[in-house]
Amino acid sequence: MPALSRIAATGGGLGVIALVLVLNGAGQMLFAAHMAQHLLLIALAAPLLVLGTGRIAVRPVFAWCLFVGVFLVWHWPAAFQWAAGSVATQMLELGSLLLAAFVFWGVALGEGALSDGARALYVMTAAVVTDLPGVVMVFSPRALCVMPGENAARFGLTPLADQQLAGLLMWVPANLVFFGIATFLFARWIGEPKPLVIS
Repeated sequence: MPALSRIAATGGGLGVIALVLVLNGAGQMLFAAHMAQHLLLIALAAPLLVLGTGRIAVRPVFAWCLFVGVFLVWHWPAAFQWAAGSVATQMLELGSLLLAAFVFWGVALGEGALSDGARALYVMTAAVVTDLPGVVMVFSPRALCVMPGENAARFGLTPLADQQLAGLLMWVPANLVFFGIATFLFARWIGEPKPLVIS
């Protein structure tokens, strides 16, 4: 990747992180804003930083499990409500999500032993598993995910509508990124010249 493109990607990733921090106030009152912070870190900041700065060399299975595990932990209501209790725990939550996503995208977008087809499968399976909390949020008949300082009414929403909006953010835009990258990797794999086998 050209040096100028790397600088632009790194700058873009840092800019997204700055936006996440700006949204922190709204994220205390609106669960959807809090999920938007997660989405920006996972689907934009982390892949941009990987493209700009490189990757951490880890085994794909470890990277996948780390990302999915951290994601699921922080989307458990008790965990994110605990994290909202102080600035330090908020930064722990956001920082661990960013780090886990950076490691995950480092495998998906880096060079290594995996073929592009395997990378596509790696990304798609993570997308399917991380969809689960969003599906629960959208279809739950009551508000399960409420921030400690919840003030959805200020934004014209009920707590349930806030949760449903958060679930849709996790479900639709995140899948556009994950499946978009997976499709690109799969198409590149299909287009790779295959060795000719003569029997």
